Amino acid sequence: MKETATNESGATRGAIILAGGDSKRLGQPKALLDFDGETIIERLIDSLTGWFDHLTLVTDKPELYERFPVNITGDLINDRVKSPLRGIHAGLSMSALPYQFVVACDMPFLNLDLIKYMNKFAPDYDAVVPRINSYYQPLHAFYSRSCIGFIEAEIAAGSYKVIDFYTKLNIYYLNQEEVENFDPGQQSFININTWTDYREALIISKNLSNRGGNEDV
Repeated sequence: MKETATNESGATRGAIILAGGDSKRLGQPKALLDFDGETIIERLIDSLTGWFDHLTLVTDKPELYERFPVNITGDLINDRVKSPLRGIHAGLSMSALPYQFVVACDMPFLNLDLIKYMNKFAPDYDAVVPRINSYYQPLHAFYSRSCIGFIEAEIAAGSYKVIDFYTKLNIYYLNQEEVENFDPGQQSFININTWTDYREALIISKNLSNRGGNEDV
């Protein structure tokens, strides 16, 4: 039975999928790559709808995703350098939800147990971000609506890297131990930028299936 998709404050739970990249190294949209008989975007949606009931897809190519059960929006800030920061801004702005989970469209190994754990901290922070040593996972993170103004100021100042505005936020950083309690191999953070990445991800998926897999993948 599907859980009622509400957070601790009683609001609907929401997730934002960023699909605005140009996929220059692949030459085609990453989200639509075949992955074990379904596209990566379908795989993501299937995983997320197990717990979220409000999904927003941010893309500048809406015609590619019209058949999928998501709310589609484009960037709301279009006169600046294209970046994931613009996508996060658009996704947060399109909903009154107090906070949402943000994920890139090319991350096929989501782990709902890890995401649920992250969600526990989201009501009390501007963001919840995995950080392994000095390496952040800004596109597998929760962001609150309080970030919208900070993002607008960051972009207006000509800064487009997501982690650059973290110094202005109250953030809960998940450490390696917390992450690996749910995802020992940190497979949640695997993303696909090249054909080599894609082939390696397919091998990982096959190995997971042979071992019984991960129910949340």
